[in-house]
Parts: sequence; structure tokens; C-alpha cells
Amino acid sequence: MKFFIASPWKNKEQVEKLTEELKAKGHDVYSFLESGENLLTGHPIEEEMKVYWEALSNWQNDKRISQIFDSEINGLKTCDALILLLPAGDSSHVEAGIAYGLGKKLFLIGAINKPEVVYLMFNRIYMDTSSFLSDLSNISS
Repeated sequence: MKFFIASPWKNKEQVEKLTEELKAKGHDVYSFLESGENLLTGHPIEEEMKVYWEALSNWQNDKRISQIFDSEINGLKTCDALILLLPAGDSSHVEAGIAYGLGKKLFLIGAINKPEVVYLMFNRIYMDTSSFLSDLSNISS
């Protein structure tokens, strides 16, 4: 199964760990950390975010933003399922909505603080990554 992990930069370590564990179990993973498209500079995160926010100041015309968008859309189109790893921001929730619209399976990991932003889109909800990974054989068959 190919998973798309939707989560913000602040969850970098959790995304890396989940990516490693999914790959160890034989799955493919699209992660913004590994795609390379979200890495505009390849430098430390502080510099990366500075360049990203600079690009956002002209988001409608900056090719760096369209590069990220195109990569994310392609990742969503080619995945089998999306994992929304909470806490997550607006863009991660938008990605979940796109995946839902594309007919993908959706899984949520984490405590839900705002049920109005997740609705009933998710096939399954898990409180933590270990619960998700324990159930993986049931959802990937």
C-alpha cells in the first residue's frame, strides 16, 4: 500500500519515525520530508522555513510554491491512503479533503480537538501511531 502522510513540519520526527516503520513493513510512503519538493534549499529547517515564508509572500506567482503544490497533488493522486498525523494545520487538512474527494482511504492518528474539521471522512481513527501500526494488517488487506 502507498501512504501519503499529511502533517506539518513541527511533527518532523514523528513523520520520520512513521515513515520508517511503514517502509519496514513493506509499504511505500509519500512524505513531504522525503519528496524533496518541499525542501526549497536543502538547508537546516530554520533557513528552509525562512525561504518558504518568503516564497509565500508572492504565492500566486512564485514557482517554488507551484512546485510544492504539484508534488503534493501528484502524491495524493498516486497514494492508496492518506494518514493525517495530528496535530496538523490547515494545509494538512486540505490534503485530507483532497484525498477524500479522490476516493482514497483516510486514517487519522492523534487526539481530535476540533471534530468540525475532520467530519466523518476518516475510515479509522487511532489515538497514537502504535495503535495504527498494530492494526495495519487489517487496513492494508
